[in-house]
Amino acid sequence: MKKTAILAAVFFCLWQIPAAANGQMDYLAIENRIQDEWTEYTYSYPQVTRSESRVTEQRLNGFLREYSQSTALNARLLAKKEARHIKGQTTFAVCRNDNAFFSLVFSSLVDGKDFKKGFVFLPQNGVQLRLEDLFSSPAFPAVLEQAIAGWREALGVWEELSTLQDFYLTGEELVLLFPSPDGQRTLSVSIPLKDLSGILSESLLSFVS
Repeated sequence: MKKTAILAAVFFCLWQIPAAANGQMDYLAIENRIQDEWTEYTYSYPQVTRSESRVTEQRLNGFLREYSQSTALNARLLAKKEARHIKGQTTFAVCRNDNAFFSLVFSSLVDGKDFKKGFVFLPQNGVQLRLEDLFSSPAFPAVLEQAIAGWREALGVWEELSTLQDFYLTGEELVLLFPSPDGQRTLSVSIPLKDLSGILSESLLSFVS
């Protein structure tokens, strides 16, 4: 069996705006590859180079690197299990980067499927937020359900909001992620944050665009 080859990281993007000037975190985009008899998979992730603290950088960098790498390793496990070669890639997009939130979405294209995974972190300490952390009212699921009722009906998405609901933030929207009915991709639905101002946590209201 050929030994798995993990190619060296490639630095291909460096944000030049100083974090201290606008509250943004600086980051490099890192790309790695796993290539062997089972898999040819490229995966990328942001490596924070400047933030509120060194602890924040270490927490975020370790988590994001491990998540991105896991998508490639999972593809390799699938390839070995099914005794076939699989190609794929995982990319990322930073959707919000300010003094309130660091939010991004990973997109994984593998085996003909297109999956997405969202994350929202507090830039002060690197803590990952859950959906419920954004709201002051325990009734928030009902409000969100009402906001996306038409979208659900049009696409046939009936999966309920869970305590581990996948989501990410942009400057103006909350984006909820759901698996498609056929399980082949991830679907997204956006809700303007201003429409949720009545139930958002008081500590977050001042950061809503």
